[in-house]
Amino acid sequence: MSLDLTLDAGEEMRFLNKVSRLVRRLEKKTHFTHRELEVCLLIYYKLAKDEEDNKGLVSRHQLDVLFDSAFGISDSETVGRICTALDKGVTAFMSMESWVRMLSLFLKGTFDEKIEHCFRAYDIGGEEMLRREHMMVLLRSCFIKHQAEEVEESVKDMVEILIRRMDIDRDGAISLDDFRQAVHKSPELLECFGQALPDRAHVYAFSKTFLDQSAEF
Repeated sequence: MSLDLTLDAGEEMRFLNKVSRLVRRLEKKTHFTHRELEVCLLIYYKLAKDEEDNKGLVSRHQLDVLFDSAFGISDSETVGRICTALDKGVTAFMSMESWVRMLSLFLKGTFDEKIEHCFRAYDIGGEEMLRREHMMVLLRSCFIKHQAEEVEESVKDMVEILIRRMDIDRDGAISLDDFRQAVHKSPELLECFGQALPDRAHVYAFSKTFLDQSAEF
């Protein structure tokens, strides 16, 4: 039975044959079933097909639109940090594999996977450490801007509070191990430096149109 009635059956079959090895490999790396992976990749294929100049890839512009409409994340900088964490670098496109890993994380990810993802999204210096200056940048966007001086003082105060709570080894910065220990102790700290995951309502809505549908076939 066809997975996507908007695609020609022959086109769908050719695509699925093309990605069959990738599907088998991703079954070992994600939380999706074989059929869910096929649906996942068909969504990617349709998105990439909409932009002829993208050479079969999904662009950051398309992801900005998708994150806004499907996941309720409209801030382009936030989307950029999420994509950089997933692709482990800045790029104008997202690969098929990163796309699947993203959906697996959002829809079925474990708590530890989400902890590591959030840390990677916050590691804007690429140093495997969250330093004070990085925290300042991340937290500034979380405050309603009144007077610049007031915002700066509030951000500094918040940074000091978070360092006291999360810098387990007291070296003046937050490592992945520090972050993991602190979040396991206080789960509310998971997204303490800004949004890095879609909220539960958007995850549930997306799951209903994706996971439930794939289970019917």
